[in-house]
Amino acid sequence: MARPALSASRGIAVLNFLAAHPTEAFTLSDISGRLGINPASLHALLGVLTDAGYLIRDARLRTFALGPAVVALGTAALEAHPVIDVARDAARDLAQQTGLEVALTAPGGEHIVFLARAGEPSAHGVPVHIGQRVPLVPPIGSVFVAWGNAESWLAKAVDPERLREVLDVVRRRGYSVALEAEARQQLGHAVDGLAADPSNDALRAEVEQLVSGLGEREYQLRQLDPGRRYDVSMIAAPIFGTAGQVVLAMTLLGFEGKLSGGKVAELGERLRDVALVVTRRTRGRRPA
Repeated sequence: MARPALSASRGIAVLNFLAAHPTEAFTLSDISGRLGINPASLHALLGVLTDAGYLIRDARLRTFALGPAVVALGTAALEAHPVIDVARDAARDLAQQTGLEVALTAPGGEHIVFLARAGEPSAHGVPVHIGQRVPLVPPIGSVFVAWGNAESWLAKAVDPERLREVLDVVRRRGYSVALEAEARQQLGHAVDGLAADPSNDALRAEVEQLVSGLGEREYQLRQLDPGRRYDVSMIAAPIFGTAGQVVLAMTLLGFEGKLSGGKVAELGERLRDVALVVTRRTRGRRPA
């Protein structure tokens, strides 16, 4: 692996941080403290990004926020990845029809990145913020690896053989089901804190520990009993690209109370079908 360029890594960190707080502005000191970047180095970096239009600076308040050039990048990215626009429209329709929250996520290296959300936030839902990142490690992210690239994910599992069975179930159903867990609730709060303070090593360690502690045996639901009720955290289905790879996941969130096994299957199949329609509309294909 190529050695990362420090200035590039810092620039990406600044843009990711501001993307996670799109309605806020921060001083140099704020950003330096949150990201752990030396103020002198950060001053030069912010100057370059501002001159290029990726940031705007309020001279009176001495704060920085995302600039208009980022919009141009985003527009170009949407043209390069039209599946995102189609999926956002489908997510809005699904949220309106079901009364649930719908999130769109994508794999980004070793993380899952939240790209869009639709529907009203629920007190029972997972906290979702655009630009938020969570580690792509077991048991999280089965829907991204079930159709390929599973070995590196499984290598990080406590019980890889059991998770192979989970991936088989996900492929067979066409969607994954994650159960609510106390650790998941704690993870949501920790991820919120990390988004506000990305350089906080203690919070980062807490997120990684909570992810690993979700409980591989309890978190991923393998069997659905129609007569049993389940405390469901999320249901996710893949959207495939032209090469049959998973490019996005569409996820239902914000369930109120326990769901019967029949209701879980009904929602999962509905979500799967919507995701497959998006796949077909954007000329993607589901692998055999």
